Amino acid sequence: MKSLLFILLGTCMMLAQNNRFIYEVKYKKDSTLQDITRENYYLDVTKEDIAYYNRLNYISDSLFIATGQYAFKGNRLTSFLIKKNNNNTYQNYEYIGDVNFYKMSEETKQQWTITDSIKISDNLSLQKAITKFGGRNWIAWFTKDIPIPYGPYKFNGLPGLIMELYDTKKNYYFNVIKSEKIADDYKRNSLNASISRAIPVTQKDLNKLRLDLYSNPFKYAFNGNLTMREGQKLLLEDGTVLSKEQLKPAEANERKKIKAFNNPIELDKAVKYP
Repeated sequence: MKSLLFILLGTCMMLAQNNRFIYEVKYKKDSTLQDITRENYYLDVTKEDIAYYNRLNYISDSLFIATGQYAFKGNRLTSFLIKKNNNNTYQNYEYIGDVNFYKMSEETKQQWTITDSIKISDNLSLQKAITKFGGRNWIAWFTKDIPIPYGPYKFNGLPGLIMELYDTKKNYYFNVIKSEKIADDYKRNSLNASISRAIPVTQKDLNKLRLDLYSNPFKYAFNGNLTMREGQKLLLEDGTVLSKEQLKPAEANERKKIKAFNNPIELDKAVKYP
């Protein structure tokens, strides 16, 4: 987090620029296990909008800039969020594991209780705030030294950037590990491509789609929505590689993996699988 110290040298200058804050995210996909997944997520704060997305999208964009190739083979697709600065609506672009992205619009605002608790971390003064959101109780440490009212995921509304965030049961933990300036000509190519083909849905629609995918995990390969050429193989999120002939026998194991992700950030939106 020491790379954030440049911010203290000129907050006004920083606010006039486009900035990226990188969060290390540790979480439990399966609440019944102790296994921890670690990933990095990027929060871009620009003059037009904010975007929250997985580092894999950044890698894809970097490869596109360097090689002209849109993405590397086997690129794992992930959900992301966009919010324009002139409104409070988050555009949630959800990827559930089939061939499509789905778009939901949602106004998200937490009711924070700001406490008197203060701690110093890497020369930044952090203040504690608490809230309830998504079926969990959350603790945030934010800094007024960086007067940006955002944090990871959909968390917003505090008088400073959220540097550290976790739920009281420690299923999710977010921590800023780095910040950097964004070039004015930077384009989110991978996100823009997904946005252009996203299908508008409601939460009810999305839950039904998840249940349908659970019932038939590889339906997109069998119904022609995903074309698999002769000899081509499908790369699953966990690294498993399957030919089209192997998909049907693998369905039971895929259902098991889908069902095991029972611990989303918004716990009250968890799908109840059969």
